[in-house]
Amino acid sequence: MKIKKFYILVFIGIMLFINGSSYSQDSWWKDKKYRSDEKQQKFNNCKIVFLNIADGLMYGNVNYISPFFQNEIYLSLQNNEKGYYNREQSGYIIENFLSTYPVSSFKWKNSSRSEKYAFALGKYKYKKGGFISTFNISVSLKYINDLWLIDQLNVN
Repeated sequence: MKIKKFYILVFIGIMLFINGSSYSQDSWWKDKKYRSDEKQQKFNNCKIVFLNIADGLMYGNVNYISPFFQNEIYLSLQNNEKGYYNREQSGYIIENFLSTYPVSSFKWKNSSRSEKYAFALGKYKYKKGGFISTFNISVSLKYINDLWLIDQLNVN
């Protein structure tokens, strides 16, 4: 578990470096000041996970999302995939969704967080049959062993 944690933290660091420290869609995330640097970092890491998920949705690339899968994730997707899936199954299902509904744009709209859970809601616009349509995507994260991991992903 420590090796997995190390690689996820390295991945987060690399993505922070690549993406820079400011983001154009920060209005969805209300920055707060916390009493300790440790707690501040905890919630900064949470935001980074959501930003990586957004990048995965924007680029249609599940590899941005899969490092944050729990061992079992609840998925409820528009294409009628509903239930608990393991990490590998979740990757295939989300990859299939991304190829079936090619993204036009994705943007987080709002979020909330607590000590153990975080939630974000976004708009996923996709092209299908010459038309652009929209899905609402909600993602729930759970704080486990000092990591924010995907607990649920819903598309409707």
